[in-house]
Amino acid sequence: MTRGMLLAIALCTGAVLAAAARPAWIETLPRQAGRIYAVGLAPTAPGEAEAVTQAAQNARAEVIARLRANVRSETSVVTKTSVSVGQGGKATGSSEQQVGQSTRIQAQATAIPGLVVAESWLDGKGGTAYALAYLDVAVAEAELRARYTAQKNDLAQEAGTPAGPRERMRLLNRLKNAQAELARLDDQAALIAAGGGDEQLRGQIRTAKLAVDRQMDQLRGSLTLSLEGAKGASAIAAILRNAALKAGMGWAESGGEFQLAMDYRSDAKTATIDVQRQSWNGWWHGGWVSHTVNKSSGIIVARGLLNITLKDRAGTAYESMDVEAKGLGVTEFQAEQRLKDDFKTKLEAAFSAWLDNLVK
Repeated sequence: MTRGMLLAIALCTGAVLAAAARPAWIETLPRQAGRIYAVGLAPTAPGEAEAVTQAAQNARAEVIARLRANVRSETSVVTKTSVSVGQGGKATGSSEQQVGQSTRIQAQATAIPGLVVAESWLDGKGGTAYALAYLDVAVAEAELRARYTAQKNDLAQEAGTPAGPRERMRLLNRLKNAQAELARLDDQAALIAAGGGDEQLRGQIRTAKLAVDRQMDQLRGSLTLSLEGAKGASAIAAILRNAALKAGMGWAESGGEFQLAMDYRSDAKTATIDVQRQSWNGWWHGGWVSHTVNKSSGIIVARGLLNITLKDRAGTAYESMDVEAKGLGVTEFQAEQRLKDDFKTKLEAAFSAWLDNLVK
């Protein structure tokens, strides 16, 4: 690969120094008010371009790792060694360890504004690429404050609780998105404060997040889901309850704001094995699930057909579908276990899709 091609590839990661002289920042990090510096490195095998890109990623990641080390109550980022010791200190590290570090915290690094790669340097003899990155705290704080202000303005329009259940579901979804954004802002504000930024900004963000949490708790009390017409179907209820809680809804044993009505169907001719099972086992009873046996192979097939309808307390139906599942096994028990797995997958997928449609 020519040096010109390498320069073109590395434009987005900072200038690649072609000079033979080893840059001073590899040994001693620069010192500049309002900036946090770090060095990343990577082996040049299998290629120089990849090494430059990887070193740049590692340098960004190391900036974030340094900041996280200064954040109280923050989960520690475990690395075998650090490529930089401190601002103005000696910069050391190994390429193998830096690559591993990048996979752990790269996502956070790419999300921070004001985090840039200033320079890169290729050590042809040593087979290593180096990159110098820094966080401009003022730039990062300004961007973060702008995002927080925009989020706060959006939340100001969400005051009050709509009367209709579907409108409340939509509000709950918007609040979930706001909660996720505020959590990201909180994390980034902690990092920026650790780098010398405004500590009060994180407090403001956390106050807004707590307000959203309280509003969501109030909505959950009025947005409950219940499973109707399935007394004894504890395993099915558990699947739906978990999906409802994951979506931010509450759960009621009966009479929920939103209700799932279930109707069980089966082929009576092949349900002989279930006729004697009149009690619930958490999944089915009676003739709901049918079994057939392939005479040549001896494989048992368990089948079940379930109709579920999503409606509100007033009786308005939103969604309805048949869920057909089956399981194969060499024993009845194995066939039924696989049937359960198939039902679980299909119920979770159908219910999640319905909830997505409710908030559109």
